[in-house]
Amino acid sequence: MVKTGKWIAKHRILIVLIGILLLIPSVIGTIKTRINYDILSYLPESLETVKGQDVMVDEFGTGAFSMVVVEDMPLKDVQKLKNKFEEIEHVKKVLWYDDIADISVPTSMMPKDLKNIFFADDSTMMLVLFDNTTSSDEAMEAVTNMRAIADKQCFISGMSGVVTDIKNLCLQELPIYVAIAALFSFIVLEITGTSFVVPILFLLCIGISILYNMGTNIFLGEISYLTQALVAILQLGVTMDYSIFLLDAFMNYRKQGMNEEDAIINAVQEAINSIFASSLTTVVGFLALVTMKFSIGFDLGLVLAKGIVFSLLTVVFFMPAMILKFAKLNEKTKHRSFMPDFHGLGKAIYRIRPIVFAVIVLVTPLAYTAQGLNDFLYGNDSM
Repeated sequence: MVKTGKWIAKHRILIVLIGILLLIPSVIGTIKTRINYDILSYLPESLETVKGQDVMVDEFGTGAFSMVVVEDMPLKDVQKLKNKFEEIEHVKKVLWYDDIADISVPTSMMPKDLKNIFFADDSTMMLVLFDNTTSSDEAMEAVTNMRAIADKQCFISGMSGVVTDIKNLCLQELPIYVAIAALFSFIVLEITGTSFVVPILFLLCIGISILYNMGTNIFLGEISYLTQALVAILQLGVTMDYSIFLLDAFMNYRKQGMNEEDAIINAVQEAINSIFASSLTTVVGFLALVTMKFSIGFDLGLVLAKGIVFSLLTVVFFMPAMILKFAKLNEKTKHRSFMPDFHGLGKAIYRIRPIVFAVIVLVTPLAYTAQGLNDFLYGNDSM
């Protein structure tokens, strides 16, 4: 790794330039990668649910539907709304009261069982059938167009409506919680670090590796919305310590009197062992998800494992180049650590180590029993 450190120190400007240029295809790849909101598509084909949906689409030309409830609207206006829905692309059929009787016929003359299907108090319901599967892009597009036509008196439900809501929520909230995670990470790094600039370099480095990871997903064709929602946060949290390992080694060598280049060369050599061991165990852990029969595990595990590799490469090559590039600014913005000295705490824990061990032995069986009592939610209610 000495040769690697020397090469990085010598070509730091080239490395930074290449790293920035690679962001262009990464951003394009991120935009072009399709996000799959269809959970059923990740189920094994042998399941009856999947077979049933395929039969519905192949034999009957429909595999999805939505219920539309209309409140306090004249029947003639409801009929007009129904006709507008039928004109929407990917809407195969809209079933309502007028398919059974003319709307001029009073509802009071209808059989009670039939009336209860379409009417309740001042509300009426119609059933909208789509020409594709529940979570397909076509069904979600049709629901979106229906909502654009409907007014505040209309409520569109059904699984296709739920999935459309999930999609909209993910698109709206993803940038928000990623920004919150970055902000809190920045605050923690500022409190625990000794420079005002270094946390910015940390976040920049990890942010670039996340973009590389998301951009290369284009080669997978598509990723699930769960993967899109989780990967940035998990990659940020899991790999931030790689940069800390490297910077800590660099600062220690600087304190020993080494110049910046020698310090970074030795830091890369020292930190790479810890970083590689940490990243390898994490990659193996995430790749274990690939073995799931529920293939969303393959999707999630592969993207996360790939993200760890990109973080490793970015920290080993890009981060040292950035440290050297901004070394002078780093020196100018140094400050004392805001964290207390934990030397006394370490001594105290060492003295009571038998007690700590006994507590762990006692608590572990209780924790194992408690985790088996957890309730897990599945289906629409959990959404």
